[in-house]
Amino acid sequence: MEKKKIIGRDISILHRHKNRYGDTVFKEFNLNNTQAEALLYLNRFPGANLKEINNYFMINKASITKIVNHLEILGYVSRRYNKQDKRECGVYLTDSGIELIPELINRLQKWENMLLSNIESRDVEKLRDLLFQMVENITVMGLK
Repeated sequence: MEKKKIIGRDISILHRHKNRYGDTVFKEFNLNNTQAEALLYLNRFPGANLKEINNYFMINKASITKIVNHLEILGYVSRRYNKQDKRECGVYLTDSGIELIPELINRLQKWENMLLSNIESRDVEKLRDLLFQMVENITVMGLK
């Protein structure tokens, strides 16, 4: 396969394939790829509010609200409101959500293993650094 000159195209292709993969392997849990990743985020950051989740995923607030609503309906998360300020709301994994985490990690690890097969570990680390810098570049420009 010839090397492409437009990096964004390759990133877009990887993104679409990852979403397809995730949508397939998480279907039995009634989740799509982004919803599964939101559960993993909440596992790392219990009690995160919608703004914090939004800042991590860099997608619009309405989408984050829809994701959390779906996860709540499925019983994977619950919202807890601050008693002093009802506007403050943290999102937490339920027992069902916690039970799901190892399987989500396992399935996402399989994707990453496929994606990174035949790539040296030093190159993987360089790739991670470069992608991080690219995200930083876009974020600094105000594009989220």
